[in-house]
Parts: sequence; C-alpha cells; structure tokens
Amino acid sequence: MASTSGLTTSMIPCCTCGTYILPNSSNQCASCLATVDVASVVRRGPGGGDLIVFQCRKCRRFEREHNNKHYIYMEPESPEMMALLLKLIPALSGKNSQYLKRSGINSLQTLDAMFIWTEPNSMRQRLMLTIKADINDVSIQQRIKVEFIVKWKECPDCTREARQNTWSAIVQLRQKRDARKGLLLLELAIARNALVRRHILSVQTKKNGFDFYFPTLDKARHFTQYLSKVAPMRIKTTQSLVSEDRKNNTANIKHTLSCEMVPLCRDDLVIVAKQAKGAGKLTGKLCLVLKVSSAVRLITTSPSRELDVAAQCTDLYSDTYWRGGESSFRLFLSSRRMVRFVVLDVELCDDERDRRKNSGDGSEHLYQGAQSGLSKYALADVEVARESDFGVNDETFMCVTHLGHLLSPGDVVLGYDLKSTVLSSEAEWSVENETSSNYILPDCVLVKKVKGGQDQSLGGVTDSVETQPKHKKGKAKSSGSKKRDRRLKKEEQKQQKMEAAAARMGLDTDKDVYLDEEDFDGDGNALSGTAQKEKENFEREVEMDEDLALDLAMVEAELAEQSFDVDDDDDESLKQETAI
Repeated sequence: MASTSGLTTSMIPCCTCGTYILPNSSNQCASCLATVDVASVVRRGPGGGDLIVFQCRKCRRFEREHNNKHYIYMEPESPEMMALLLKLIPALSGKNSQYLKRSGINSLQTLDAMFIWTEPNSMRQRLMLTIKADINDVSIQQRIKVEFIVKWKECPDCTREARQNTWSAIVQLRQKRDARKGLLLLELAIARNALVRRHILSVQTKKNGFDFYFPTLDKARHFTQYLSKVAPMRIKTTQSLVSEDRKNNTANIKHTLSCEMVPLCRDDLVIVAKQAKGAGKLTGKLCLVLKVSSAVRLITTSPSRELDVAAQCTDLYSDTYWRGGESSFRLFLSSRRMVRFVVLDVELCDDERDRRKNSGDGSEHLYQGAQSGLSKYALADVEVARESDFGVNDETFMCVTHLGHLLSPGDVVLGYDLKSTVLSSEAEWSVENETSSNYILPDCVLVKKVKGGQDQSLGGVTDSVETQPKHKKGKAKSSGSKKRDRRLKKEEQKQQKMEAAAARMGLDTDKDVYLDEEDFDGDGNALSGTAQKEKENFEREVEMDEDLALDLAMVEAELAEQSFDVDDDDDESLKQETAI
C-alpha cells in the first residue's frame, strides 16, 4: 500500500482469520484478540475457586481480607463496599501475576465499575466491570460481570462474646464510700465513648464499683492508665496460674488489676489531721474538695484574708493519701448534707472591694469566663442566711469564702450549715482531736452557686430508702414453696439490676453485664436500689453546674486521647460504628 510520503508499509495476514493487518507481536487482528477469555481470568478467585466475601452473621461486618482479623461495617452498594470487592479480585490486585502471564495478558486495568442489583437475601454481590487488557502490545477493552458469594464467618469479637471464661485480665474498680458520685462521673464518660466499650468483654457490678473483663493484659493496662488520669487511685497488679504445660513451657495466667479510688469526691468536707504529711499549710484544718482529677485539690474553709486563694490550696495525690492513711484525711461531711443559703452582702477582701461596692450590683466584676479578665476565685466576706429561715427568724452568718468573683447579693448558694448540723460521734472526735488548737470551726461553708431552676435535691440527696408496700399475709406456704418464691424473686431482681447497669454503662446487650451475690442482701433486696435516681440527679447536676460539666468534658477528652492499640483502618470502622 502506497502512502502520501511515498513509503510503503508491509501488511501481513492474521494468523487466525487471514485479515490483513499491521504487524504486531501476536500476528492477530483486534477481533481475534477480543476472543481471549479475559473474563475467566478476572472471575478467578484465590486458588482457582469462586470469589468469596465473608460477613459476620451477628454484627453484620465484612472481613477486609481473607484470614484477617479486621472486620468493618459497610452499607450495601457503598463506595467502601466497591473498594473491598475490587480488592478481593486477585487479577486486579496483582496477586495472580504469574497466571496472567501464562494466559498471555500483560496487565489489567479497571476503567469503570458499577453494582448490579441483587436480592438482599441472595447472599450474592454482582459487579459490572469495564476492563482494559494489554495482550502482546495490543490493548483491548471488555465489559465483564463478576459475582461474589457472601459467606458467614464469625468475627473475633463475636467469638469472644459467645465463649465463656475467655478473659485474661480483669480490672477491679472500687471506691469505698456510701455515695456513688465518683463512679457516676466515670460511668457517664464510658457510656459516651464506644472506643473503650469495644475492648470490654463484660462488666460485673459490685457493691463499691465494677469489674471490667478484657481479652488481653495490654488493653486492661491502657484502661487503667486512663482511669489514673481522671481520678486519683492506687493500682496493684496480681496474677494467678490457671494451668501450665511444662513440656511446651506455656501457661494460662489470669491477671487482676485492682484500682482503688481515693474515697473523696468533689464538694466534700475533709478534716486534715495534724500529723498528716503532704498537705502543706492545711494540716489541722477543715478543708473543702475543690476539684478531683489526677489529684484532689483542697482549699481551707477558713481562709486568711492576707493570703491569695492559690496560696491556701494544695493538691493531694494518691500516693500521699495512701501513705498517710485514711485517718489523716478523714471525710467530715458529704455533699448530701448541703443546704441552700441566700447571699445578703458581698465584700471583697482585696484592694478593689470599694470599686465593686460603688458599682451597684457588681455585675461588671463577676467572673463570666476567661474573657472577663478576672480570676475565677477570690476571697470575700459574705453575709448569708438560710433560705428556710426567711419569714421565720433573722439569723444570719458571716464567713470568708473563695467565691468572691462568683457571688452577688440575691444569689442562692449551696453550703454546709455547721452550726445546726448534728455531727456523728466520729466527726465530733475528729474536730476535737485532729484539728489544731487555735483552729476555729466556721459556722457555715459556702461551696457553689446555684443556677436558676436547679432543684434543691441536687444539694441534699437524702439517704432514705423507698419503703416497699406491705403485702397481706395469705395462706401459710411450705418450706419448698418459700424457697422457690425467694429464688424467683431474686432472679427477677437480678435481671432488673442487669438491665439498669447495662443502660448506665452504655452496653446494649444483657449478656455484657453480670451480677454477683454481693449485690444483694440476705432477703434478695438490691443494695443499690437508688442507683438510677442518683444517676438522674447527677445528670441534672451536670447540666446546672458548669464546673462539674467541665470535669466531665475533661474526662471525655482524656478518654478520646487514650490509645488502645487500634490500627488506622480499624479506627475508621469504629468511627462508622459510632456514627451509626
């Protein structure tokens, strides 16, 4: 054939059909090359079988790769599902390059991919792929239908939940005190974060705390590190040998991590003994718990007018508390004993008290955040009266408080009425023997300002127990019937307690929470029947108390920053689960 340039190009016949074509390495035309079975190469699974994608029957998550422990949740016909299916095709992922060369295919490239609708219960996933194949320096393009078979395969997380006694480490969290305020803060933080609950196999409620079961010791240690950042505690690690194989030099060991929290909560009154170490200038005085984080921040209830607020505070760490013993830092009164006071007059103890007094209501000099330019706490002389005494008597109290930048006349504040409070014999002995000889007990201690609409129940939660309705005596029952009724009643109360604990901790399934015999007394009555009421009161207190809300936010921030050895790919799946 002649060309415009005067040169001639030799044409050769196709070795298959005889059509004259330009020379190429295969000596075949495009029509004959299109007959190469590229579809069989693309549809070939690992080992020459079918293409299979595994899904967990219980949690409905898909396995990322074969024989992989990572399972993620994906919506049907989503981009994530498309990426997973294309990755499971060996010919496209480069895992079957030798088979491609034997088939005469140099390379494969995916130009387009789309889903083909199938019945949801068909256990099939179908794709329509547009493939470009390079065969002996000739490129061809084909549209191929690819089918995946969905098979059930239980993920490791569901396997651990189905088995019993698969835990290898247990974290025993305890706070030995009557109120559950310290534990409620951790409960709310754990319930709001799915990353922590993901590694908890089960939770067992105890009288003074919880038992968390973990599959490995590393995850249990990470959890205890998080707990030590948000609450002062001492951690002890013990281990017990379950079984051993001396021939293979292996052993099954159960680890126990005991976390005992300091039994002091925010807004508690504490007597620091004269012989206490690590308390600085607060020894022999009555102190108020200002904040609880990795350390307990204490401030004296009778501050000196000549010193700054920061100079009259100290941080009590867990090592100092446990070294000195509970007798050195004795709980005097808890926040349940607080009453409501009305502020009558406020006068700052610094040089600016005249300026605030002449400014009217003093609203310009109240702390309203960091933008106000004032420190949150300042010493002030405050005159208050009990809210219950209005219209009854004219008794008032004068005290020095650290809430000078937060209070103004007319505000309602929660505090302790030490003048009319009936103290226990132990508290009276502590005042007489553990305080300094020159220390004078104040008449009242102001703790925090009450926001508008806050209920009185937040300041003084009573210890009363709801009385059960009395049943009329019926016909006498035999001993066997009485035992059966007691057993059924006890099982029913256990189930109710399990559901309540699961709801508080954010665990949705009943099998994640177990109860112990210590949770009930001899008659089968729940010891913590008011736990739900305490949680509701605590949630309302978080809404009304800005400082407590900040503490909860700090706990959640520490929880979010805590690493639990999760891969980046697994983090994305966890975020999808949390969003769902």
